[in-house]
Amino acid sequence: MSLIEGGAGGPSSAAGPKRRRRGEDLETALLDAAWEEFREAGFEELTFEAVAHRARTSRAVLYRRWPGKAELVAAAARHTMLRERGPAPGPSGSLREDLINLLTWANRADVRTLITATTHVSAYLASAGVNFADIRQLVLASRPVRPFSPIDEAIARGEVDPARVTPRVAALPFDLFRHEVVLNAQPLSDETIRQIVDEVVVPLLTRPV
Repeated sequence: MSLIEGGAGGPSSAAGPKRRRRGEDLETALLDAAWEEFREAGFEELTFEAVAHRARTSRAVLYRRWPGKAELVAAAARHTMLRERGPAPGPSGSLREDLINLLTWANRADVRTLITATTHVSAYLASAGVNFADIRQLVLASRPVRPFSPIDEAIARGEVDPARVTPRVAALPFDLFRHEVVLNAQPLSDETIRQIVDEVVVPLLTRPV
């Protein structure tokens, strides 16, 4: 086991010299370790010491990046979700196609595990008056690059009248997506995604006033 940023380790391995992980390599190792520890121990039993041991580093390395368990688990959840989803799609030139592509991309994550994570964190923070929306924002806060907005792209093309787009309407596609995920605790079918887009969102945004 190697020494990494001051972490406790064992003697040198005969396989080769020690290598200090830094930057993105180190953060990936920390988030992978945090997610695996969460999956095995749950939120209440997760400790920085256990995560540090799994990542072969020190608790100080974790505390320099995340002040508490909620922030660490949120970052690990986001990291895992992005890795499962892969690169986000780009604009296609069509509101319908953009919405379907973006919802399909979001649907690739292991939603059962993410629901479990959100449930554990929400229960832990409920006493502090934090609600589900706050927990979701905590997860999203670690997102380095936000995907494009299909609705904004459609407005720029003249496909959608901006007067029709209230904050509630703009949030509707992913609100419906999250509702289905939470309700069924599984990824959406392609048909469900098409129904959200074709029966609700596109008609609402494009039908004549």
